[in-house]
Amino acid sequence: MKNKSLVRALTVAVISALTIGAGISTPFTPNSGPSLLILGDSITWGTEYFAKSQKLIAADEQWQTIVIDGQYSRRVAFPTPNASTKFSGVKTFKKLSDGGLKADAVIVALGSNDVAIETKEEVYELIIRDLMTTIGNVPVTWLTVNRRDTPAIAKRSIVFNQVLVRLAPEYPNLVLEDWYSSIAKRSKWMAWDKVHLTPAGYQARAKLHARLAREL
Repeated sequence: MKNKSLVRALTVAVISALTIGAGISTPFTPNSGPSLLILGDSITWGTEYFAKSQKLIAADEQWQTIVIDGQYSRRVAFPTPNASTKFSGVKTFKKLSDGGLKADAVIVALGSNDVAIETKEEVYELIIRDLMTTIGNVPVTWLTVNRRDTPAIAKRSIVFNQVLVRLAPEYPNLVLEDWYSSIAKRSKWMAWDKVHLTPAGYQARAKLHARLAREL
């Protein structure tokens, strides 16, 4: 029993250490053909690190440039002034654009860290609009949020997703992918912290990224 507890504690420590330092932005060559951006947080990082989502997408040969940019604790945007770039989806998109990435389509996997901090529906609307305006008129697929580490945050995940659904008709270029419902049916995909994923969950998420990339 003690050995099992020790193994679990060590596993938790390793995963936590990896996640806290998590961040990836795959290199790209500016203006090198059809370009796809996956903009996300530590779950996006984990999907690439553990399940090689970029390789899966590249196998279809649809996108010449595939940029995976995931960062621990990244939010959609900050509703008030904040100097951070890497922790803001809006500022990260602008930085990539300034660096020569002209994304022809974007998969957005953000919102989990916003619902952990922000509590107001109007803030969710503000930051979603901010990112959609920043991305502009290219196809966008946005994965709904699934974070359940406390009852309050779980409820806010639902509210955030409801705001996405309400705003979607205003953006003809926006399609929603209901990740929330998909993972709710598969408890083995969810990690112990009720935020991140298990190895099976990351594999499923990588396959989802590949499917969404084909559909864009």
